Amino acid sequence: MTRVHQVRTRGQRIEVSFDAKGQPLGKSGDELQSWIGVLAREHIPIWISDFRSADLAPRKELVWMEVVTSFTIDESHKRQVLKSCGESAKGFRYDLYQAFVRDHIDEENVWQRPPKVVHNYPTITQEDWEKFIQYRRTPEFKRLSEQGSEIRKKSKYGSTGGRDGYRKRDQAHFEKTGKYAERYERWLDMRVKPDGQFKKEEFKNIAETIEDITQQETQGSFESVGTEDILTKALGNAEHSGRIRGQSKFVKQSQYFNLVRPPREKDDVEDMKLKIAALERTVQELCAKHGINRETIPEEMAGPTVDQHNSFKASCTMNEKEAGVSDPNPTPNASKECQLFIPDLVNGGVVLVAIGRAYMDCVPTDTVHGNPLGEENVRVTITVPKINNALLPIPTNEATSIEEAVGGFVAWPKTLVVQTSFSQASKCPNRAPQREAGGSKRTKKRAGRNKLKSQPEVEQQPAQEEPPSFDFDNISFELRPLAFYAQSSMRDDGTQIICPQQHFVMGDDMPIYIGFEDVYHFITFKEISANSIMIYIRYLVECCARTGMDQRFEFISPGLVSPVQQNVDRATYVRERADNILRILRNAPKGKRFLMPYNIGQHWILAVIDPWDDSVMYFNPLGNEPGDDFKDLITTAINDWKVLVGSGMRQRRNWQTLIDTVRCPIQEGYVECGYFVLAYMREITFTVDGLDVLQTKDFYTDADMSLVRHEWATFVMRFIQY
Repeated sequence: MTRVHQVRTRGQRIEVSFDAKGQPLGKSGDELQSWIGVLAREHIPIWISDFRSADLAPRKELVWMEVVTSFTIDESHKRQVLKSCGESAKGFRYDLYQAFVRDHIDEENVWQRPPKVVHNYPTITQEDWEKFIQYRRTPEFKRLSEQGSEIRKKSKYGSTGGRDGYRKRDQAHFEKTGKYAERYERWLDMRVKPDGQFKKEEFKNIAETIEDITQQETQGSFESVGTEDILTKALGNAEHSGRIRGQSKFVKQSQYFNLVRPPREKDDVEDMKLKIAALERTVQELCAKHGINRETIPEEMAGPTVDQHNSFKASCTMNEKEAGVSDPNPTPNASKECQLFIPDLVNGGVVLVAIGRAYMDCVPTDTVHGNPLGEENVRVTITVPKINNALLPIPTNEATSIEEAVGGFVAWPKTLVVQTSFSQASKCPNRAPQREAGGSKRTKKRAGRNKLKSQPEVEQQPAQEEPPSFDFDNISFELRPLAFYAQSSMRDDGTQIICPQQHFVMGDDMPIYIGFEDVYHFITFKEISANSIMIYIRYLVECCARTGMDQRFEFISPGLVSPVQQNVDRATYVRERADNILRILRNAPKGKRFLMPYNIGQHWILAVIDPWDDSVMYFNPLGNEPGDDFKDLITTAINDWKVLVGSGMRQRRNWQTLIDTVRCPIQEGYVECGYFVLAYMREITFTVDGLDVLQTKDFYTDADMSLVRHEWATFVMRFIQY
């Protein structure tokens, strides 16, 4: 499948067209079928007993994701693709059993992988092979095997279509005549030998029967209705629900016979309808018992409506922008997840009473329930109450406790609001300040948080906030397999996905650990961590090795160079990080450039270092100039490298390395910078003139961002241990 890999490497997909029956057409259709077979061998374990097992759901999703990565195919074909995958996997297991196991099932050496399996199918591990043999020795398999043999013996009809199959013959006939052959014609055609004779005498008899029934249909004495057509009547047995004889596997019965089936409602909808019906009967019984005519109930006896000011959630006085009803493009970072505390008057300190969202960009003149907010307070909305009966620090006329305030807006003292996330381990948040040094809003916010922590009498009680859940309706189907795995296997027990050791760059070849937070933030398009950046770099390293671009580019881990430590001597810290760069550049050949993602403090940028040219290209998704820390880091590293290599490189006047802020796509929101850096690296390394192309682009589309996220998720899925 070389062509498929080449197309994937270029970030493209093979166009697949389908005919009116839903069958893939032409060469691309053949490649799709072959690719499904490859995926079946790579991703479906050989030791499974039933392809319908729920345990295979993540692997099936991975197969489908691999298909849509390489081919343009609509999700309506997903069921048929997975069905074909199951058949391919079953055929592969059968071939392995027949070739290497059946005649040696009781021998001791059968437990070792045959050399041909090791050489041709490296994805089959020794553990997989032992499970495969173990299952083949069970009474259950022997029973199913004998049962299958008996069923196979009852099969009266075989075909002689070879590799062409129904699909190719059907499409060839359509190209010649402009219409599809009848089902019985295609069935007979597949049972004729190359010399024009039927394979069995029985087939000749069936052909004569079909001819008689065709004449009856012409005379009006027989009428085809649904599956009861000419072929069904000639063969004498009904069409099985799981097949359609005389057609390829991609053709559905409902489509071919135009069967109309009412849509099946989900179980929860059906349950809700039953509950509503039961409630309706109860209301009718009560009305009849008390002599109430429901159609003449006075309007004033009806319960309050949402428009009346009886509901706290609907009574807040706020403009439409605050309510989020008129702004079609609300600011992504208008609010922050936070923990809400109140003073503990009994034991001293503070106590966590709720989880909510704080609107930190509000001003003192803003109002909450008609009252000015004031300089010392912030507007918050409570989403998760922790102590329902706890009193609000600033009560209103309509709410005095946490329970009463859920869902509405209230004022809260800033010193008792702690911005948070459900876990901030290994976070590199990327909301960038307007300037990289001094006087940023970020510094002021951190000072506000430290004010709460610095009070000696305050003892914050640790709060284990429940991790969020994925909204699968709002996740693209390419990302759903990873989201499904994270939700079911990582969310509650802290399981991590481990990307094992591999050569990455000098000094950084340790495993990478991806936790639920990393997956959740990446899939929901939030701030991404350094680990997420490094995972994608490892993906690019593999791509570069396949295309030969590894001779032109190498990567520097952001963990080696980004300023992550606080309260350290700045000069010493710059020197330590510069030494990391120097170790990587030490043996750099001429012409090789180094891609270095760098976090300047809540914001990701990309630097492309060309040491022999004495220059650095600075790609900033915000378009800002580099800060002092970055300049000092680069200057120190390159100057040391110049001393190390002596002569031969291009030296600039005043011994000053050129740091050039180059043109590149600019982000529009608050959280895209990490994804933009991934897209920059992809653009640069996937094509020979990638650096030049990147500098001509003004923006990235949603499709560009989706492609990067899809590749990241696909790569991470490779390391999941089921």
